[in-house]
Amino acid sequence: MKRILLLLMMAAGIANAQNSGIIFEKSALSASLLKAKSENKLVFVDCYTVWCGPCKAMAKNIFTIDTIGSFFNKNFVNVQLDMEKGEGKPATVKYQIEAYPSFLLLDGDGNLVYKFVGAMNAAEFMAKIKEGQNPSNRIAVMNKMYAAGNRSKDFLREYIKVKINMSEKREGVAIAQSYFDMLSPAEKVLPENWYLFGDNRYAMYLSDVHSRNFEYLANHWREFVALNGKTVVDERMANMFRKTAEYCLHGWYFKTYDGKVYPYQQSDFDHYRSQIKATELENKEGLMVMMDMAQAAGAQDTVKLARLFADKFGDLNAKNQSIVYAYMMAYSKKGSQQARLAYREAMDKVVLTAKDERIISLAKH
Repeated sequence: MKRILLLLMMAAGIANAQNSGIIFEKSALSASLLKAKSENKLVFVDCYTVWCGPCKAMAKNIFTIDTIGSFFNKNFVNVQLDMEKGEGKPATVKYQIEAYPSFLLLDGDGNLVYKFVGAMNAAEFMAKIKEGQNPSNRIAVMNKMYAAGNRSKDFLREYIKVKINMSEKREGVAIAQSYFDMLSPAEKVLPENWYLFGDNRYAMYLSDVHSRNFEYLANHWREFVALNGKTVVDERMANMFRKTAEYCLHGWYFKTYDGKVYPYQQSDFDHYRSQIKATELENKEGLMVMMDMAQAAGAQDTVKLARLFADKFGDLNAKNQSIVYAYMMAYSKKGSQQARLAYREAMDKVVLTAKDERIISLAKH
């Protein structure tokens, strides 16, 4: 009887283990690597921080799924690393962790086999993991090719995208800069290289405000138009000049994601006006007005900024009028009593001249 009870308890324990989601090791990463090597497995590493909401969502909603737990517990040695503590700190540098959550597959020697980033549903998560189990997965192969010295243009063009998609942004940007330098003027404007300059998921890192890629586009727009079409080039340029002005209103123009600081210089805005003047963009006058607004924001002249919105907002087209959202967010409670009064007067004019009911509604409040 005792033996039967023991067997039943063991069976229950096995069932519970199978239905407990992913079981993470309690030992150090180094010990987990040794265990994986002895068992001929890969190490799965969940790279998280305590403040990361998507990390918590993955831990709560994905890692606890029975089928996922069974698969991971069978195929991997599983580790969780707080990337701001202990072993997480050096691992952050070694594996270029720049976004959370990040997920790694490592071999027993700690070499990166696969990496992917971000919260996702169970199906996407499992698809990524199964792709990573293949030792010939795209990331592993391309990392080896780059380490071996492959610097062909066709290869680098795709490798830049891989790096940024893995949130290895610093290295991705550095490779993109090297690639840019390799290209002739004729090659830079080819459609396959438009992603270095256009509106896409890479733009924040490759062609944002202050970037030399956007500077190149603004100075060579005719060549880009010839091969990529006037509509797409004009839209990109107009969006970027508008974004530059919005960044100035928010204060973001004067600092970047990588920690650099750009002090206010009037010459910047004179330069943008010169570039705009040389284009064939629609509503060029409106773009010029936005540069005036951007310059007033940079000079911290809140009264002049408010007067520009009061006097010129109605001259902006519907797209460019969206700049007022940045102004509302940054200046509704900012400055002296005179500045706040000027802001209120500007909002009164915005209500009368806005082309979007949403702007009117917000301006009234």
